[in-house]
Amino acid sequence: MDGVAHLRSTVAVMMDTGLIENQFPAAPPGLPSRFQAPAGFQWGTFETADGARLRWGHLPAAMPRAECVLVGGFAEFVEKYFETIADLSQRGFSVWCLDWRGQGRSTRPTRHPSRPRRRDFDRDADDLIAFTRHVLPGRHPRILIAHSMGGAIALLALVRAPALFTAAVLSAPMLGVHTAPVPGLIARVLAVLGVVWGFAREFAPGRGPWAPDPRLSAETSLTSHDPIRCTVQQAWYTAQPDLRVDGPTYGWVQSALEITDRLRDPAIFPAISVPILIGCPGDEHFVDPEAEKRTATRLSHGKLVSYPTARHEL
Repeated sequence: MDGVAHLRSTVAVMMDTGLIENQFPAAPPGLPSRFQAPAGFQWGTFETADGARLRWGHLPAAMPRAECVLVGGFAEFVEKYFETIADLSQRGFSVWCLDWRGQGRSTRPTRHPSRPRRRDFDRDADDLIAFTRHVLPGRHPRILIAHSMGGAIALLALVRAPALFTAAVLSAPMLGVHTAPVPGLIARVLAVLGVVWGFAREFAPGRGPWAPDPRLSAETSLTSHDPIRCTVQQAWYTAQPDLRVDGPTYGWVQSALEITDRLRDPAIFPAISVPILIGCPGDEHFVDPEAEKRTATRLSHGKLVSYPTARHEL
């Protein structure tokens, strides 16, 4: 059985046995109801050609305007997007959300499962394409919505499969990495040396295992001004430790810098012909807003919307 046939068979078996709805019951993390799983939300997994099992979530719509594929950023997981998924559903969209390898409840390494490794972003793009082609029904227009690291993967997928999506929305996409207070060149040298010297799986300087921040608030958060949204990820990590992802390693940083270098090449953009909306926050501490602005001008149907006072999670 080839990879595509095996993937379809896996999904079909799960649908027949009811695992779609019941495989991953989620314990409430004590957040307001809008951050809990919406009524009718479904869970499932699919197996990739190389044997990885990726978890997905789905909120169906009776008569959808379009199918939305929603993918998150570094260290994120489907549960974090319950509020957004419900909002999209209320607007008439059928919503699908995917956990990347090494995140959420998708396949993780056996040793140090919460520690991020060097990412193969091309493989991530292939995972996104396979998921969209073989799990989604495909009876309606498809819109890709991606945040941060997911935005970089989304662009790679759009280059590889230009006709797969009708349009895309990229929220603070990782098209450049914010390395402050370390200058970019020094960060690159440190990442390369760390990998060369055998420290690819060791934490980058100033990073380490995830730990709760007892002082986290809208004032101290680097991701959101909203007093509740800024706590959602920490609440889920506290309630369900298996969702956790630790701080970046040397290997992860090097791979992130490499993919943003590739996405800086103007030669890749002619392959992308669908409309792309890029949301660019001004109070940004993780990715490079200038790279987002530059990319928007290079896309044939790109549009940038700036939010000068917004933080990373628009």
